[in-house]
Amino acid sequence: MMDAHWTIIILIGAVVGVVVGTIGTSGAIMIPLLVFVFGLSQTSAQGTALLMASCPLWIAPMLVYARANHVEWRLGLLLATGMAVGSIYGAKLAMQLPTVFLKRGFALMLAAVAVRMFFQR
Repeated sequence: MMDAHWTIIILIGAVVGVVVGTIGTSGAIMIPLLVFVFGLSQTSAQGTALLMASCPLWIAPMLVYARANHVEWRLGLLLATGMAVGSIYGAKLAMQLPTVFLKRGFALMLAAVAVRMFFQR
C-alpha cells in the first residue's frame, strides 16, 4: 500500500467525492484508484471500497438530489435490498476467483457501460 500522508489521502477522497457527487458512482472510480495509486490488490480494493460504501457519507450528496426530486425512493430501496443479499454471495465468489479474472471482469463491465453510455442519446 502507498504510504501517503493522511492529508493527501483525504484530499484524494475529496476529489473522488466531487466526482461521485457529480456523476453518481464511486466503485468505478475508487477501485482503480485503490489499485493503481495505493497499490492494493483487486480484492483488497473491492473490500476497501465496500467499507467506504457502508459509511453513511453518501447521504449528504443524495439529499441534494432528493431536494431536486431526482431520487426514485421505492426503486432505490428495493434495489438496495437485493444488493444487500446478492453482494454477500458475490463477495464469497470473489474470494474464490483468481485476481486476474476479477480485474478483467471489472474492466470489461466498465468498458461495456462506457460504450453504451457514449452512444446513448
